[in-house]
Amino acid sequence: MNAKSKAVIFDMDGVILDTEKLYTKAEVRLFAEYGVRIPEEDWDLFRGCAEEDFFNLSMQRYNIVENKQRFMDKGRKYVRQEFIENLTFMPGFHNLHTRIVNNSYKTGLVTASPRHNLNWVRTLVNLDDFFAHIISGEDTKNNKPHPDPYIAMLSRLKTSPQNTVIIEDSINGIQAGLASGSFVIAKTGSVPKSKLKIAHKVVEHLDEITLNMIKDVLKS
Repeated sequence: MNAKSKAVIFDMDGVILDTEKLYTKAEVRLFAEYGVRIPEEDWDLFRGCAEEDFFNLSMQRYNIVENKQRFMDKGRKYVRQEFIENLTFMPGFHNLHTRIVNNSYKTGLVTASPRHNLNWVRTLVNLDDFFAHIISGEDTKNNKPHPDPYIAMLSRLKTSPQNTVIIEDSINGIQAGLASGSFVIAKTGSVPKSKLKIAHKVVEHLDEITLNMIKDVLKS
């Protein structure tokens, strides 16, 4: 590892791509078919959740009697319909990415999403134009909230946790980033702000993440 090499690693859903409301609409549609209305307090359980864990948890929690593969296929279909019609980048992402790259920070993308979904999304919005290094939820033995995906990305980028800032928006993602030994900036939007305080910094918009903030975080 190059101890002097600095990096910024991004989560995908809710950080790079404005997907959380799309997932919610697809999930509401899916659950409604089974007569289930998700209590507001339960939504936090699903944010940043790996796909397999989401389907297992929801079927068990709401006593959904259905063939699991059929349930998953319907959920994936509804999500893809929402993505095709409404997927956009998060406000401020392009400017933030430009600031980072122009100042010689290495970048990577780490998502809990499975490989099949990531590969579809990366063609839909050309993620490879922004990231040479992308890791999915299936590329390591353990997915978030375990640190394995971020540790793998640190190795790819040849940098150290002490020189790395991770941008996350979910509890699972923040826990994974912190467990990797890296510094974490949390973005609001997916879970209540009060639950994000375990991160080193909390922002409400990506425009708040300036070069000075990144430098300050790396010094903390």
